[in-house]
Amino acid sequence: MDYMNYVTRGFWGDEAWTTLISRLPVADLVRTTSEDFHPPLYYLIVHFWMKLFGTSEVAVRSVSAVAFLLTSLAVFMLAQKFWKDKFKSLVLSGLVLLSPILFTYGFEARAYAILTLLSVAGGFVFWVGKDSKNKIWRVLYFVFGAMSIYVHYYAWFILASHGLYLLLFERKRLMKMMAPALGIVLVQLPWIPTLMSQIGTVNNSYWIGAINERTHWEFFLRVTGGDAQNIYQAPVALLVLVALVMGFFFRLRAKKFDKKYLFLLTWLIVPTLIPSLISLKMPVFFYRYLIFSIVPILFLTIDAFSFLKKQAYYGFVLVLVVGFGLITWLKFSESPRSMREAMLDWESQGEKLDAPIYTVLPSFAETEYYLGLGGKYEVNVLPEGLIQSSGKSLLDTYESKDWTQVKEAGEDEEHWLFEPGSKVTLMNSEKEK
Repeated sequence: MDYMNYVTRGFWGDEAWTTLISRLPVADLVRTTSEDFHPPLYYLIVHFWMKLFGTSEVAVRSVSAVAFLLTSLAVFMLAQKFWKDKFKSLVLSGLVLLSPILFTYGFEARAYAILTLLSVAGGFVFWVGKDSKNKIWRVLYFVFGAMSIYVHYYAWFILASHGLYLLLFERKRLMKMMAPALGIVLVQLPWIPTLMSQIGTVNNSYWIGAINERTHWEFFLRVTGGDAQNIYQAPVALLVLVALVMGFFFRLRAKKFDKKYLFLLTWLIVPTLIPSLISLKMPVFFYRYLIFSIVPILFLTIDAFSFLKKQAYYGFVLVLVVGFGLITWLKFSESPRSMREAMLDWESQGEKLDAPIYTVLPSFAETEYYLGLGGKYEVNVLPEGLIQSSGKSLLDTYESKDWTQVKEAGEDEEHWLFEPGSKVTLMNSEKEK
């Protein structure tokens, strides 16, 4: 079977991990998540989504795809609140759909698309709620805020940007937003012991590296120009950077730093600055966790273009649309090899398929998803390198339910080994695949 694009490609490790943890009973799901590094809400959403739509790659990814599409709508609504200019709002909404980073994670079974949606939706109800007499907006702010902190911990940095904005620029609105803010904190209290335990684990050993002189440029490059290196990535990122600087100096010259601009600037800077400062002691800064930053970046970019004459404005927008479109098309056209193709190739040879199957922890989720689900094959995990790291909690749960076994292969046992990189080898034999 030929799979021709990025949307229908096979799962990679983290996506398979999402599916395996999300199919657990709710109590096991929450417990397993608590032993890893993430809060549970995204996996709970996928859990109930899969009950309706199944566990195929497209079905599981469609959670993110729906969030991606709703993000574009939420951006349009926020832009209309800011500018009341339908053309600018439509351009911005279209750029969100073409954004290379948002497209990439809009079709990946991870929490980033939902985090971005909640960032924009939360920003919208915050902006309306701080001024409105209608309490429903502040109730919605509590709902979106409470959801976001149980989707991803970086949501706290987004919420902090709202608080800092009020403290610096609209102190009179601070008390008005205090009730939903305290409600969000109270909702997190039951999870605080787990959060503290996870922070302790991160502090001792985690895969994120320390920040260096290239960290923030890499963040900006990937968030604006896409996750994959190509000939368009850097030029697009530089175009956006020039627009941001240009917009700042336009406003500086005009002495026109209005509240909307300051809100967008705070939304961009604060969630980037806080993890940067934390990372001086404990590495937590990672560009992928900040993909929601592309939204205020695009707002500020379009705002900067609007200072130009109409022809130049349209020209800059067209260049950005084309750049985004080219990068996104390159991403859509990708069809990377996954464990799915490795399994299909393995099955097609029809030889020694009854030999025991083994894998290792880094490829356990993919191997279990493609071979073990539904009892199709029995998957065993070799004990080498089993440490308390991301993925170990899931393996422990599956082993406790007798869905897999951790054991050594027999000394002279001929067996198949499925490894990272979608590599399949017949061990104790000269034959390899």
